[in-house]
Amino acid sequence: MKKRFSRNILALCLATPLCFTTAVAEDRFSFQDHISGDWGGSRTSLYDAGVDIALNYTAEPAASLSGGYEQDDEYLHNINAALTIDLEKLFSIRKTVFLAKYSSRSGDNISDRYVVPSYAENGRYEYGEYYNKSQEAFGGQTTKLVNFQLTTEIGDDWSVDYGRLVMNDLFLRSDLYCNFMNNAVCGSPKGVFTPYALNAYPDATVGVHAKWETSEMVDLKLGVFDGGWPEQDSNGWDWSMGHNGVAVTGEVQIFFDRAENGGAQQVIKVGTNYHSGEFDNFNTGEKTSGSTSVYILSDWKVFSEEGDINQGLALFGSIVANSDDEIAALPFSYIMGFVYEGLIPTRDRDKLGFMLNVAEHSEYNTYTHDFVTGKERGHETIMELTYNIRTGYGIEIMPTLQYINQPNGSRDFTDVTVAGLKFNVNL
Repeated sequence: MKKRFSRNILALCLATPLCFTTAVAEDRFSFQDHISGDWGGSRTSLYDAGVDIALNYTAEPAASLSGGYEQDDEYLHNINAALTIDLEKLFSIRKTVFLAKYSSRSGDNISDRYVVPSYAENGRYEYGEYYNKSQEAFGGQTTKLVNFQLTTEIGDDWSVDYGRLVMNDLFLRSDLYCNFMNNAVCGSPKGVFTPYALNAYPDATVGVHAKWETSEMVDLKLGVFDGGWPEQDSNGWDWSMGHNGVAVTGEVQIFFDRAENGGAQQVIKVGTNYHSGEFDNFNTGEKTSGSTSVYILSDWKVFSEEGDINQGLALFGSIVANSDDEIAALPFSYIMGFVYEGLIPTRDRDKLGFMLNVAEHSEYNTYTHDFVTGKERGHETIMELTYNIRTGYGIEIMPTLQYINQPNGSRDFTDVTVAGLKFNVNL
């Protein structure tokens, strides 16, 4: 099947974390989707010449209203800058696109500080890292290079990405997930990141990824990445290999509707990841080599409202399982939920969302090594309700309410209620 080269650029936009806008060819830079519009036509001229500049600001204020360690609030934000260049248009390099992203973040996550603290004031390690954090745009005070990559089409059905890649741009992802603020789902389900066998935005690593569109229904994807991204320089300009083995990820995508004309997809994705490096063993306190995880996820557009294919109800779900609960903090987790676009008359672009996440914590990841004796973790359950208001000018305001049972698997903390607001604006 002959593919349009412009689909690669659109796919790169959709892979940009925190980017919610859908580009429409004839009105790509309207004030509806961008606060600065088309720059008097200059932006369209640049795009037609092969250059696309994007800037995005996301803020996530949140407050713990009840339960957990204590009640308080946190404000954090992410600034995402992206440059996409069509090298065929500019330099006659056939069917190749260059992508670079920079991220700047500030603020601490409310989950690590107030829900179930990872660290005490004296710096000691207390309850362990919180994976399913209530805010997803966390990362402390960091400014770093993220993607620095090329994408080349080879023939009609093959494409290859190479350079510094973000692994969850390519695997275990859905365009529905970031209609939520909890990091359990926004980006990718976090079970596959325990231990850190995959990286996620704003972290990247050297790697190569290939996609083969075998038919109208089936895509095959394979990636090989440096396995030691947590040990790299924090500025993002680390091109070294072999810090901690390699990560190899494969995924089969089965499409019943690719939704190329708009709306949510109907797709099932099945994948596995193997990491050859060494990880801390909760049980022995030593190092264990090799980590394997498997996953399945699905997005399914149930129905579209008459006259607008984008409006309607979409369901989503995922299951992530790790092979070794002595090194995986979340051996098993599943997520299910829905997003309804245009539920309220006259609010055609707003989205109502609900998400349920159940995460099994490793029985070996007890609190005993964190100076809290005799405490074991249980299952964590998270529910989140959101309503994403799209106001025009590229601005979105999404109130969110989260209820968390056994936060971070901690049986000695009461259930937690977190209220937040996700604010997003596109240049």
